[in-house]
Amino acid sequence: MSVVTVPANRSRWSQVPRLAFRLLVGAALLSTPTAAQDFDPDRTYAVAAVREDFALLRRALEEAHPSLYRYSAKAAIDRMFDDTAAQLRAPMTELDFLRVLGPVVAGVNDGHTGFGPSQAMSQYLDTLPILLPFALRFIDGHAHLFRDMSDEPTIAMGAEVTHLNGTAMDEVVARMLPFISSDGRVVTAKFRRGLERATTFGRLYTIVFGITTRFDVSVEPLKGGAPETVTVPGITAAEWRRRFVERYPAAAQDQPPIDLAWHDGVPLLTVRTFGRGRYQQVGIGYPAFLQDAFAELAERGATALVIDVRGNGGGTDEFGKLLAAHLLDQPFDYYAALEINAGRFTFMEHTNQPQWTIPEDRVRLNERGMYDVLGHPNLGPQQPVDPVFAGDVIILIDGGSFSATGEFTSVVHHLGRATFVGEEGAAGYYGNTSGVGARLTLPHTALRVRIPFERYSCAVSGYEPRDRGLIPDHVVTPTIEDLLAERDPALDLALELARRPE
Repeated sequence: MSVVTVPANRSRWSQVPRLAFRLLVGAALLSTPTAAQDFDPDRTYAVAAVREDFALLRRALEEAHPSLYRYSAKAAIDRMFDDTAAQLRAPMTELDFLRVLGPVVAGVNDGHTGFGPSQAMSQYLDTLPILLPFALRFIDGHAHLFRDMSDEPTIAMGAEVTHLNGTAMDEVVARMLPFISSDGRVVTAKFRRGLERATTFGRLYTIVFGITTRFDVSVEPLKGGAPETVTVPGITAAEWRRRFVERYPAAAQDQPPIDLAWHDGVPLLTVRTFGRGRYQQVGIGYPAFLQDAFAELAERGATALVIDVRGNGGGTDEFGKLLAAHLLDQPFDYYAALEINAGRFTFMEHTNQPQWTIPEDRVRLNERGMYDVLGHPNLGPQQPVDPVFAGDVIILIDGGSFSATGEFTSVVHHLGRATFVGEEGAAGYYGNTSGVGARLTLPHTALRVRIPFERYSCAVSGYEPRDRGLIPDHVVTPTIEDLLAERDPALDLALELARRPE
């Protein structure tokens, strides 16, 4: 149940990485035998201790989170805090406290805000076989077996999971979703960036239902087969990854962060990440790649372009803006505002950045009582970047299109520059809360909470509902049969739209 922070963007004013907090996901922390042996899952914390930890969390969120009331009224957030505090009436184990704390953190409705257990508990859980040995894919909220990491594969993939350990799968999902952070009320992100990640599913299941190392999986096979139930042992995160690489080598293979391919004369630009670090890792210069790619489009006389940002979790702010600048032939605004509550917070001694402050010349008090962050390159009028592509643009998005990717898609959508295909994007249409932030460690229980400090507001307007992501012009959801056969109906439609005459 590891806390994972993923370096993404580096704001020029602060030179502090924009970190995406992935709730209980990603590569698990490597355990040490001593830490695993020393952790006692039955240890309880006194009422006073959990109350003090929760009070600190509330103070930190109220003091530092600039979008605490972005999607909910202050009265509703206050009521959530008060109702939660009222539940802290008896000694609790760390797992008990996580069950109380998780929905509060996710209740902020911010995809960059997340929680995790203590490091000791993370290391302990990493040694236990608590992961369901299947990859799941959710279609219209229904769970299907997608990949098999079990000891003796016997179930045909594609079957719908109807019950897990005797509990209806609909109930399992309903009880786990409130623990998964997402921007606003974007549900696609909770599935694509949450429950479809094996580690997230396994560790959330542990929080909600307790430590479980065997699973009774009831399924209804495809094409009307007889329902069946199989009992499978759980596996560790390390074993899950080992089997995944062994059994699905093509899916496990690293792909380049960006590439340009041609499909019967239609160019497809796939941007898998905007993260600067990934480009540096593989030796690709992102601005230069875009220059060459758009020059190639011009040389080959392309009249339409498909851009695929599905699964792109974001990254460097300027990278999203630069891609937009190759699509727009007039000056444009990208950010309307970038704000922070203050340049110093009282709880920082409990974080991984106890000495953090913002230089006074980098912020300016505004009329809303917040501070404008100065000097970010995406603020103010932006200019087109040659070569500018003048043809039709079709953009593929899904519940994994998050953070800086959402900024890019919102601005391009607002300016009417593209047609969108796929499913609702993971990012809030009007912006996100990310940038510089800190990891708060609660002093008694050592639970960890990631709190971002910067409120990003995109230069967009007129979109409803305000608490959702970008809903595409053409909503396309693949069936489980499509996924198993490696068919891509969303891409097929995008290419078809690109080939249609004007």
